[in-house]
Amino acid sequence: MNISKNGRDREGGDILPLPPTRGTSALHAYTRASMSDLRFFSFICDTVVSSDYVAHIAKQALDGVKSKAKQPTELAQSAPGNRTIFLRKNSQALLEMFIARQVDNFQKYLVDLIRQVLRSKPAMLSTKQQSISLEDVLKHGSIESLVHDVIERRVNTLSYDGFADLQKWSEERGIQIKVAASRRDAVVELISTRNVIAHNRGFVDERYLRAVKNAKFKVGECRKIEVEELFNALKLLNGVVFATDSAARIKFKLATVEIRPRKKPGRKKKKEAEDSQQQLPLG
Repeated sequence: MNISKNGRDREGGDILPLPPTRGTSALHAYTRASMSDLRFFSFICDTVVSSDYVAHIAKQALDGVKSKAKQPTELAQSAPGNRTIFLRKNSQALLEMFIARQVDNFQKYLVDLIRQVLRSKPAMLSTKQQSISLEDVLKHGSIESLVHDVIERRVNTLSYDGFADLQKWSEERGIQIKVAASRRDAVVELISTRNVIAHNRGFVDERYLRAVKNAKFKVGECRKIEVEELFNALKLLNGVVFATDSAARIKFKLATVEIRPRKKPGRKKKKEAEDSQQQLPLG
């Protein structure tokens, strides 16, 4: 399996829609982390099926038999080797790791973006409820240092809030998290899935059921993850991040950096994208 930025899924849609050519530093960090994880996932799958294929070809050569499988993925489908079988048996653990990392990356992006907005518009922090003690004021050598400290405290607090609270706080200050109403429940479910993976070994708990509408799982059941969910989650979270970043950088006039080159992929890149339509060895 070869995953590239222009890779496609089994239905021919994008695995990873291209990010904007420019965006905030928060988007840059998110995109790098996301692509790094996806390449690592691809590396694991490629290594498994390739190792089985090499062992298969070697055995066929020694036995004087011509192999019918011309590609590693063909062998994984028709006669999977020991490594592929092992990977399939342990696919839940692998998918849990990558789903959790995707959600962590998404939540880190939101916090980083809020930090960037607040640094450009620190007046957004002013509220009647918030007060600063004289001790806090005196321990800082400048107003800039004090503002920086207040922003970091606020951001750290937000990082531990639930998605609903973070979204409400952001939108009250004009920072819109661009998630369609029809997809909000899916985002909440992904975050809840990440939480049971991190705190309950992947088993559904009461907190999950309180957060997730029309849950498909019961308390005590393992939150099973299919390989398609990994890519669907990535497409969903990427869509939210790309739209949110575009709106925020325009509204708040945030500084931008290059996310990807403007140059369009040539024939070689297009061929790589077509070749990436291979089926994963996990099912």
